[in-house]
Amino acid sequence: MPEQTNPLANLKDIILPASYETALPAIGWWLLGLLAIVSLVVLMFVAWRYWQLDKPRREAMQSVKQQSMNLAELNLLMKRLALSYYPRQQVASLSGEDWLAFLDSTSRKNSTAFAEQHSAWQQALYAAQPTESNQPCIELAEQWIKQLRPPLNLASLFGFKSKQQNTDQQTSSANKRGTDV
Repeated sequence: MPEQTNPLANLKDIILPASYETALPAIGWWLLGLLAIVSLVVLMFVAWRYWQLDKPRREAMQSVKQQSMNLAELNLLMKRLALSYYPRQQVASLSGEDWLAFLDSTSRKNSTAFAEQHSAWQQALYAAQPTESNQPCIELAEQWIKQLRPPLNLASLFGFKSKQQNTDQQTSSANKRGTDV
């Protein structure tokens, strides 16, 4: 049998490099990091802005929880809430069936719930004394307030105004000064 030698005896020391490279990462990694940071900042801004836009709904829900309201008070609260989320020209002049159709169009759950309650809604809205038959209308109004969310678009999230809104504001400010446009 041949004599066994130690295989580690023939190993040589590790040769260290003369100088270390201190090169920066490739430009792609820098761009990827910058894109991640910018995306995170934009996402945080959009989340904060959405939270700000949802403030009127949260305040409306708080006032509904704090005090029991009749349907006329709830209707007024719903109108104010709709005015804070939708253009004034679209919401301010609505009443009766048009108002209920608008509520149905902005409702997420049942798209005909308000139209089905039209006669009960009108009776409860103008009744001198609230009755038990008003309860389904009140529950429907509270449900609409709970599920309503601010419209999400670039104009609402980033505070942009459309050209039509800008011209409307210029026209109204010019009319207040007494000039015709």
